[in-house]
Amino acid sequence: MKKALLALAAMVAMMIVGCGGASLIDSPEISMVVMDTASVTITWDEDTLIEGHADFQGYNVYVSVDSSNLLVEDGEDLNKDNANVITTNTFTSAGLSQDTVYYIQVRTVNIDDKVGSYNTNVPFVEASPRPEFTAIVSFEMNTPGVDDSCAIRFSDATIMADSAMVSGGADMWIDAWISPTYDTVAAASPSYNTEYGTGANISMLLNLGQYGFDEIFEVTTEPSDTTAVAIAEGDLVILKTADEHYVKIHIDAIDRVALEVTITYAYQNIANYPHFSP
Repeated sequence: MKKALLALAAMVAMMIVGCGGASLIDSPEISMVVMDTASVTITWDEDTLIEGHADFQGYNVYVSVDSSNLLVEDGEDLNKDNANVITTNTFTSAGLSQDTVYYIQVRTVNIDDKVGSYNTNVPFVEASPRPEFTAIVSFEMNTPGVDDSCAIRFSDATIMADSAMVSGGADMWIDAWISPTYDTVAAASPSYNTEYGTGANISMLLNLGQYGFDEIFEVTTEPSDTTAVAIAEGDLVILKTADEHYVKIHIDAIDRVALEVTITYAYQNIANYPHFSP
């Protein structure tokens, strides 16, 4: 009788293990975020241990305005943003507001459509869509009539003269430091202008060096409290306006014949966002 009970117990144990279904699979780590005017694209690391798992089907992406909603082990009750299971390593969440901060998370899905837990290293990324602009700003030459287009207000890409910087709320102007070769130019705060800068907005500037516009999405150093930084073609500059708005600026081209700089920039219209890490 004892042997029969042991055999029955072993059979039940085999049935439980055999009917347990597909394994829940660990989630990958998000490695890149690209913010556009009404969307956010995330990319996560390819992981052969995840994608080579026998029970792996793909990924789901979840978007919430409350990060605590995503910090649950069981993801079955979360509303995924993707219509179908994702089989690549990138996803774009569209139709987002520039006035809202979103928390975005990726989780694995197994062949039984069961969702794994979140990645403990990067549980989610925080992002907000932001307006992007391309603008051409002229060199400031200290010559009457030439400086009409040397300053810019980032919120709406308004170009103005250096003499209008204070009243026009300009955030930056282009200074040609060395004449007549103009081999050095600078992105400068209006306060740096000795003639028109008194009382103008002060910006904080940090030149990260040679990067593409989307290569840097997170900065770990707060922009230093300076009024001007030298810039070269291909540089990526982080700026903080006097009213606490961050701007990411790519120096697309410096034309020393036309005496102008072409920039692409993203203006973060939520004050004091993103939060820079210490």
